[in-house]
Amino acid sequence: MNPALRRMGIIALILLGALIAQATWVGFFHHDDYQGLANSRTLIAEYEVPRGQILAGDTVIAQSVPTDPGSSYGYKRDYPEGDYFGNITGFKSINYGASNIEYAENSLLNGTSSLLAFDDFWATISKDRKAGGNVVTTLDADLQRAAYDALEATGVKGGAVVIDPQTGRILAEASYPGWNPTDISSNNGDTATAAKTALDEDEDNPGLDRTRSDYYPPGSTFKTIVAAAYIENGGSADSMVPAGNGYTAPNTDHEITNSNNQCPQEEMTLEEAFAKSCNTTFARLCVEELSADDITEMANAFGFGEAFETPLPTVPSATGDITEDAFRAQACIGQQEVRETVLQNAIVAATIANDGERMNPQIIAELTDSEGDTVQQGGEDSAGRVIDIDTAQELRILQEAVVEEGSGSNAQIEGYTVGGKTGTAQHSDDRDNREPDHGWFHGWAMDDGEPAVAVCVFLDSYGDGASGQAAQISGDLMEQYLEGRSE
Repeated sequence: MNPALRRMGIIALILLGALIAQATWVGFFHHDDYQGLANSRTLIAEYEVPRGQILAGDTVIAQSVPTDPGSSYGYKRDYPEGDYFGNITGFKSINYGASNIEYAENSLLNGTSSLLAFDDFWATISKDRKAGGNVVTTLDADLQRAAYDALEATGVKGGAVVIDPQTGRILAEASYPGWNPTDISSNNGDTATAAKTALDEDEDNPGLDRTRSDYYPPGSTFKTIVAAAYIENGGSADSMVPAGNGYTAPNTDHEITNSNNQCPQEEMTLEEAFAKSCNTTFARLCVEELSADDITEMANAFGFGEAFETPLPTVPSATGDITEDAFRAQACIGQQEVRETVLQNAIVAATIANDGERMNPQIIAELTDSEGDTVQQGGEDSAGRVIDIDTAQELRILQEAVVEEGSGSNAQIEGYTVGGKTGTAQHSDDRDNREPDHGWFHGWAMDDGEPAVAVCVFLDSYGDGASGQAAQISGDLMEQYLEGRSE
């Protein structure tokens, strides 16, 4: 071989070896440094253009605003509505990532979604980084604020959900106490850390969405599901059912009683027992007329066991173990191991209003590009028929009686047909000390015979008058929505 070529080959091998050694040294010993630098550049690039907005109708509930001159980042995240929508928007933080809708729709908001292909093409031509798309929610901003304010006025924790029964669109989903995501989303690390620490350490746990991220004993609102199972098995609102003011289930010495001895008769119609909320009636029906499978299958048909994605995830509701008669008797009055989310309880009411067809709950109305042009419409998807139309009609008879002459009278709305069910749920703390009762109401309103709105309100440990207050808030929210539609 030519000596010159040999020398060139040796030099090339030496240089290649040096390059491999350098790459190995960087990869093994300086990986974190280079990765951190790359991440930092990615973050700076992401904040060079505005992230998309999140809106409730025309109301902006999350947006990017320019930072002060000299900042490392061009934009910062801002939440103009604060506590009202924190459980919906979540945060977008340099330090802590993203949560809630900021997380679920991150690729659209930051402009990387395939739905924004045209924007991507134009950005390539213009050599500019494209702005993010917008998320338009189904929420009614005024209704959301009203729901939150009503919960706050009670002085206890709670949640409220309002749904369009015919579409599944969520009109309000308020959780109290709330939180403002602005400081956690701050570009200043100290500000973000202090805000996140304060949120995590707050004993009232405002970061917990009480409509979907936790569940509670539903009390007598669960009787709606029991009544549905009974009617599906051949009963009706006029059926005579057992009553009485005391009942002891088999293999137990615990007597189930009514709240104020309101059901002394040995039997009465199902409509009357439902309106008076006779615990003894529904406990006996579940032991003497209905099986564990009857109850479980009906609850599951309404959505129990499902982790709804609106796209915000929801913990599944559960009936617990109801195989034993004694367990089932307690479960059928909404106690024992039955646990239900506020969203699930609203879905039950909405399904009954909608003639037994359950619509999938969803909170996205549309996704748009940065100019506001629609790139994807929100869905209106059916989960199928839960109960027969005749069963739904019978259940509406029962629920109308609750509002017209029973414990749900606070939910009445002049000029509209309203039905629902109140619930009072006993519960204890971690040391088995009795806490003040929870209060529930779930129901619906018809407008000219068409299902117009459904609602559920939950008040945590409210005490005396809990269900009446929940019914009052429910009626007020439905009335606000109905009157707003007619304007």
